[in-house]
Amino acid sequence: MLGRMKIVVSERVAKEHGRRIRAAAPGAKLVWPSLDDGGAVRWAGDPAGADVCFFSEDFWSDLTMRQSVLPVVFRLEGLRWFHTFSAGTDAGAFKAMVERGTILTNSSGGSGPSIAQYVLAMMLYQAKPIEQWRAQQARGEWTQLPAGELTGQTCGIIGTGAIGSEVARLANAFGMRTVGMRRSEKKARWIDEQVTPKRLPALLKQSDFVVLACPLTPQTEGLIGERELQAMKPTATLINVARGRVCVEGALITALQEQWIAGAVLDVFTFEPLPEQSPLWSMPNVIVTPHNSGSSPLNMGRALEIFLDNLERFAAGRKMRNVVTL
Repeated sequence: MLGRMKIVVSERVAKEHGRRIRAAAPGAKLVWPSLDDGGAVRWAGDPAGADVCFFSEDFWSDLTMRQSVLPVVFRLEGLRWFHTFSAGTDAGAFKAMVERGTILTNSSGGSGPSIAQYVLAMMLYQAKPIEQWRAQQARGEWTQLPAGELTGQTCGIIGTGAIGSEVARLANAFGMRTVGMRRSEKKARWIDEQVTPKRLPALLKQSDFVVLACPLTPQTEGLIGERELQAMKPTATLINVARGRVCVEGALITALQEQWIAGAVLDVFTFEPLPEQSPLWSMPNVIVTPHNSGSSPLNMGRALEIFLDNLERFAAGRKMRNVVTL
């Protein structure tokens, strides 16, 4: 498809995986940004005229790099393809790139195992008196406490893509029943009962845990509001690993304060970092984590495999995986 490609990558990708990238696209020239001792961005090579861009997880977590480098990359003339480390592509800059004709692909599935294990960990945390056991240990107290289990409980999963399907697989392993919601009527793997968005109330009414694992789109923004929260069981827990704006945060706060639902586990929020004045911080029936559910040392390897496979396809002019349409 192309002759000598120029590929913009993060420093880690260049140093740890440059050989594999050049093997997938022989003759490719790698260009990357880094920070000097004074904290200023310097480039190894000129990014102008780049064909492809892929940054690793550590790049996205570095605010200085993001603020300094992304505006440069997003303005590159002739950029043919941008691969993002994450699954989410709801940022406005991505939409602008696609409208300019840049191919956008994501790493959907790369962080699925880590996020799914986070969800199951939080479910187990609700079922077992882990905090109480630890508190008793600290006091040297020997008191047997009542504990539940996940067997027989219903896990409602909104969004049965790579993350939602992995949640369902693990939930099945714990003896849970799974109900999934997706636009298609075709049943996703590991899902016991499939519903379309029209039947969302049916999912909510029967679920002990409601897991939000869908992308943020015009159709899913504000999907869970006052009416939906009131439809949930008063004993149910909401777990959000999607995007903050999938759930109406004000309505959720009211639901938790007035005990329409038992609790919430929140890894994503309308505004991030979560403002210090938010009542969610101090609610006893809420667990707040800092958009951290997907963190794993294994994510880079999975995302890299998707990128390398697509790089070979891109160089050969073949159909690519995980292409995002916005």
